[in-house]
Amino acid sequence: MDFSAEFVAFRDRLLEGQDKAFVSRQNVQVAGRMAALLSSFGVDSERKFLGLMPLGNSSHAHEYRLLFAAPELDEQALEDWWVYACEAERELVKPDASHEFSIVSLILATGTVDKAVQKKLKKLTGGRDFSSMGRGWSSVRIAAVGLDEHKAYTNRMGDALKNILKPIL
Repeated sequence: MDFSAEFVAFRDRLLEGQDKAFVSRQNVQVAGRMAALLSSFGVDSERKFLGLMPLGNSSHAHEYRLLFAAPELDEQALEDWWVYACEAERELVKPDASHEFSIVSLILATGTVDKAVQKKLKKLTGGRDFSSMGRGWSSVRIAAVGLDEHKAYTNRMGDALKNILKPIL
């Protein structure tokens, strides 16, 4: 397998296959690393009591997807990427009084995902709770995509991300 060619093809399919509401940029610096793709989506809505009564203010939510090439992904490299994912979440998510939630998804494209990496991946959890400040929460999802095997493996919070990636693989 030519990893570079497979990675570019995967990036292009990911870009084409995502919802058109996402705004995407290629080769973007985020938290000190160059992402091959950064896609973001934001929604603003009016707050309502019990979903019926307007409260006179609005809220917003965001999703960020970061794609990186990780040709050699072992347990130590996964740990490094996880630390980075948490740093990227801190840089991207800036809660304010109307913040509801944000999701940061880190997608690592690699050759093959071995069993040790799959096991470690499942144990990774992260995010922040801003509810004590009245500002919602954030969550970090991570996926390792085996380009050789055409499979995606995620952490516990990443099942929805896996469902997004399946048709692209």
